[in-house]
Amino acid sequence: MENIRVINFGKTRFFINESLPFDQDFSFYESFFDRDSIERSEGVTSRGGRGQTLLFKKDGRDLVLRHYKRGGLFGKLVSDCFFFFEPHSHRAYDEFTLLNSMLEMSLPVPKPVIAREIKSGFGIIQDIVIERLNGYTDLSYVIAQRHLSSEEFISIGQTIRRFFDNNIKHTDLNIRNILLGQDGSVCVIDFDKCFLVELTSSDKEEMINRLLRSFRKELAGNSEKKVNFNESDFELLKREALKN
Repeated sequence: MENIRVINFGKTRFFINESLPFDQDFSFYESFFDRDSIERSEGVTSRGGRGQTLLFKKDGRDLVLRHYKRGGLFGKLVSDCFFFFEPHSHRAYDEFTLLNSMLEMSLPVPKPVIAREIKSGFGIIQDIVIERLNGYTDLSYVIAQRHLSSEEFISIGQTIRRFFDNNIKHTDLNIRNILLGQDGSVCVIDFDKCFLVELTSSDKEEMINRLLRSFRKELAGNSEKKVNFNESDFELLKREALKN
């Protein structure tokens, strides 16, 4: 993509867009990923995802730093190195470019700032920094406080349909990756291992069913506190998302 620039320093490669200057030295770009320095001086506001995600402030912007790690059994052996011969091994670059593409489509997603790849033997270690969406709360927090209104279910479904209409396949569409703004707007986050592909009706159904399962899981896993969700309301969302 024309608005993505690549900067190489030895075994380290950075991907940036127009929000950062192109003519800085290594230390400038590396400062976005230096966790020790960030924790000392940049004002970490939150941590999550077993430590691989940091929410912090830098140069007047609210940012999110995420380190790419493996899941599953193999992830216990090789936690964060992705081998060149693996399909979709350049996960930081893929997510960075996909976010840029979706912004060009005017889809409600966070803006990427910088991504990094470090060559390590036969693989790469990766990180990404994106702008934080302030004034938004993910659906898991919302339904812990109150019921979503019919209008909100409809709005969420209409937003998801915009992604479907642009052939965006979100492989982990769940209640923590859908954000509701104070003004009622809806955003979608976390596009790791997501793709721009020709979507089938089956693909769309699968994503909606995954979202429904995440609502059900929240209900089943929180017997000690109230979760405000009636499955019948979900039909409003589904109808809008799958509307032709």
